[in-house]
Amino acid sequence: MFALNPNLTQQAYIIGNENTPVFVVDNFMLDYSAAIDEANKLSYESDKASVGDYYPGVRAPVGRDYGMALLKNTAAIFYKIFNVPNHLTLFPQNGSYSLVTKKAHELDLLQCIPHYDNTKALNFALLHYLNEGDFGGTGFYRHKPTGFENITAERKSLYLQSAQHYINEHGNPERQYITESTEHYELIKKIDYKPNRLVIYPSTILHSAFIDNPQRDVCSSPKTGRLSSNFFIQFS
Repeated sequence: MFALNPNLTQQAYIIGNENTPVFVVDNFMLDYSAAIDEANKLSYESDKASVGDYYPGVRAPVGRDYGMALLKNTAAIFYKIFNVPNHLTLFPQNGSYSLVTKKAHELDLLQCIPHYDNTKALNFALLHYLNEGDFGGTGFYRHKPTGFENITAERKSLYLQSAQHYINEHGNPERQYITESTEHYELIKKIDYKPNRLVIYPSTILHSAFIDNPQRDVCSSPKTGRLSSNFFIQFS
């Protein structure tokens, strides 16, 4: 169960001015229907303790079998593609099934602009698209006033000050999902949603769910919605 697909394809993208690696695997698992079955039976939570400040939807915990298979089948990528030192150990955080459920007018301010997951080096996000369908994707961005694409601990204060100054001067962003470039942020790469596509990227990079058709993408049903699984990965 959850074996790698022998016909998978892999692509490492180096994106933006900061040359950030983003790794994509298509046709990742031979059969992941058990994960979808599991996701359809779960209860999803919308509170910020479960979902976080940035995700515009609901989440439920990933089961052990599927979660362990994801981690086992991706561990080598971090050392090879992202140059994680071999002596460091992988620690998974917050494995969840996720569904985008917020309509544009329900979005919080922080959900209308790109975000970073955290500022720590050697931390990553792992994303596995599950359901059949065309559900936008994931966008990666540059903050125009600073030129930052990754928000590290050293950059965080300056970035937050600059972003707030821009909002103070120009007003809040429109209450909608960010997709293409704006006056404040520049889209530097979009990775399309594709069933059984795996995407891995550093937690420091500015990104957002690319919801270009909310009528299609916003759905509370794990059977028909924009279902993905997500892990946060850290090494120490």
